[in-house]
Amino acid sequence: MFESCCSPHESAHLLRARYGLPVEMFANRPFLSVGPTLEAITLPAGLGRRVLERLRVGRELLERAEQLPRPPVIADPRGRRWTLLTAPPAPYHPLPQQLLRRLHAHAVELPEPGTRIMLPTTDLPLGWHWASEPEPGTMRLPHRTVVLGAVRLSILAGADNVPA
Repeated sequence: MFESCCSPHESAHLLRARYGLPVEMFANRPFLSVGPTLEAITLPAGLGRRVLERLRVGRELLERAEQLPRPPVIADPRGRRWTLLTAPPAPYHPLPQQLLRRLHAHAVELPEPGTRIMLPTTDLPLGWHWASEPEPGTMRLPHRTVVLGAVRLSILAGADNVPA
């Protein structure tokens, strides 16, 4: 995807044009800001794989898979943590503290508004890269509620059900 890009600014332009992402630049790196149009869920890669599989199965069960967009997922350079991009609920409501504590016990974090999410600028797994590439076209993100439901079910069903 990035083979034609010669600079971070070209990568940012490509991300805007191809996926409709609200890309900004900071320190010569493209990023997204968590805020009213975009939220993120950061979690261990193993748990992230189970969440993506659960969401994929959910998409297949729906009559029209376009009702549940595939979540874009950014992997860190070492592939240990994934960041799933989600749409915030409308109207916005904060998550209960009890749920946040349970998620935190499994290394799941919800970055605060204003947090910068680094975006891929290479196709190589040595840098920030897509673990699950966004769907081309207008930005379509799954709702936070749907993704958090898949996270909770994956925690309950998977090997991560006991905090380390």
